[in-house]
Amino acid sequence: MDKPITIPKQLKQMRFLRVRFKDKRAFENGWQKKPYTYEEIQNYFPKENYGVICGSDIRVLDDDTLKEGLKKLYHDNFPDTMEVKGHIYFKFDNKHAKKIIFESKVLLFPDLNGKLSSHLGELQGENTYVVGPGSTHPSGVIYEIVKDLSIATISYDKFEEVFGDYFKESKPKIIRNHKPSEWKGNKITDIPIGNIISFEGMRDVGRECLQGTHPKHGSANGMNFRVDVKNNSWTCFRCNNKDSRGCGGPAELIAVMEGIKDCSEVGAKCFTSEEGSKIIQIAREKYGLATPELSEKDLGEIKGWANSVSIIKLAEKHDFKNCPICGNPFKFQDSHGMYYCKTCKYGGGLTKFAKLISEQTKNDK
Repeated sequence: MDKPITIPKQLKQMRFLRVRFKDKRAFENGWQKKPYTYEEIQNYFPKENYGVICGSDIRVLDDDTLKEGLKKLYHDNFPDTMEVKGHIYFKFDNKHAKKIIFESKVLLFPDLNGKLSSHLGELQGENTYVVGPGSTHPSGVIYEIVKDLSIATISYDKFEEVFGDYFKESKPKIIRNHKPSEWKGNKITDIPIGNIISFEGMRDVGRECLQGTHPKHGSANGMNFRVDVKNNSWTCFRCNNKDSRGCGGPAELIAVMEGIKDCSEVGAKCFTSEEGSKIIQIAREKYGLATPELSEKDLGEIKGWANSVSIIKLAEKHDFKNCPICGNPFKFQDSHGMYYCKTCKYGGGLTKFAKLISEQTKNDK
């Protein structure tokens, strides 16, 4: 007696749709808005086919090449996982859900119908589905399980590294009108990159990143400069090297644009005290960085509790030894309970220092 056809238990947490028997077409319109659960879809299968809805919870590699080149690439680089004839099921370690189309950039290959094509296959994603295992193909062949295994979770970054050369390039969105914000604040690292340079003409390359020509020294191919809008940082691919130079945040970009540093020189802790002071001054004059207000009382009076509280130990306890504006170390005068930044001319007494620590703790949360 033949074993009854059932939907694999590995798919128990997935979403489903009804699919016409011996067909790939959805049985109902609007299936994206009314998916079936694992239990509900059992009422229609195997009299009908069924589809597995893809997205952030499940990805399916659909190989359309005759020699199964995409599947081989997966098997050579990633762990075994549930596999159905023509389909490899897995999950990513992040929420990336966009559909990816694979194509050859140079050669044409015969597709499953024998026609020459640059199309290699797809990684099914959001608002797509694949016909589920156990269903019947239009040819009458069953979508059989090849590897009855748990569904593996793999690194998206590694997947992009392995398959990236075959990603079909979509037409990038180009920024036409750039509008700087009205930012004002007291931390130079918070100045939006888009207030220092214009994004006009740059391309949206995904993941909240823009790419285009370096705004200072130009580019041979027009794509040597990338801005990570989310992290408020930038990278120059011409000048970037193992020392992390040719990249940074707002302070480093101001230094490059104002000619204080060459792009190839910027990186972690690259400024002298004089250069840091100049960058702070420019940030205050041009980009909304606030100038701290200091009084003689802040800088001169010995606080009563300074005799019993060490400002140095307070700084060490809360790991608050650097200026929140420029990042350079504070100078402490323990006898007076004072702190001071030589670069920003920013300082005060114990009361103000304790308030700074409290505000920073809230921001970190």
